[in-house]
Order: sequence, then structure tokens, then C-alpha cells
Amino acid sequence: MNLDELVSQLRAAASGNVGEDLQKNLRATLSAGLSKLDVVTRQEFEIQREMLDALRAQIEWLSAQVEALEAKKK
Repeated sequence: MNLDELVSQLRAAASGNVGEDLQKNLRATLSAGLSKLDVVTRQEFEIQREMLDALRAQIEWLSAQVEALEAKKK
């Protein structure tokens, strides 16, 4: 569940101006709390995962090259 979904559920639970004030205050409080944590966005996570996948593929290719060279050497 993301922040917007949580706020939507709370907004549905409370109606009128009280709900809007609650939403604004809750969003501000949660945003401030999350900014203090060491978290990353989903987009940042996906970028890092793509980079890791590329590096893994490169390591596998280099390992195969080393094995081929070692086989020729023998």
C-alpha cells in the first residue's frame, strides 16, 4: 500500500472538511517521517536492479571468457 492509497482510505473514512484537514496533516506527517528514513522510491530501486542485472550479465560473460582462455592455455 502506498501513501496515496492510505490517504484515500482515510479520506473515505472521514468526510467533509475534517477529512480534508486530516488528509493534509497525515500526508505531511507521513512525508516528514518517511524522509527521515533511509528509503528509496520504487523507480530508484528498479534502476539499481537493472544496473545490477547488467553487471551480473557482464560478470558471467567475463567468467566465460576467462574459462575459455584458461582452457586454451592448458
